[in-house]
Amino acid sequence: MRINIISLDHQPKKTKNLLDYFSKKLSKLLSLKNGIIDLYLVDNKRMRALNKNFRGKDKSTNVLSFRTPAGFPGLNLGEVFICPDYINKHKEDAILMLVHGVLHILGYDHEKNSDKINMEREEVRLFGKLKI
Repeated sequence: MRINIISLDHQPKKTKNLLDYFSKKLSKLLSLKNGIIDLYLVDNKRMRALNKNFRGKDKSTNVLSFRTPAGFPGLNLGEVFICPDYINKHKEDAILMLVHGVLHILGYDHEKNSDKINMEREEVRLFGKLKI
């Protein structure tokens, strides 16, 4: 699996490099042979527009994930949008948001309590291995 990092809005090179480094480590940990995930770094304005258009919430957020529909041709598994400005302002961890977004692409969610527990367990496992 490969994760492509694309900066749609001006982002510090340090942030892009950090996410690039950890996305490669995450790809190896997940050991998925095929598939591409596009990870976009966006500012608050773009993230707010995405959140409003696709989730009906008129506010920025840390991460949004969009899975490619089943049966769609190609290797693209989906797209993850991360907002470093939001993450920094709320003192969150960008690597954890990377893991969170990728897990959504892989089918994890947190709609039901049991699903939330499973997703959080996998987040903690992967995050722990990435930070070693």
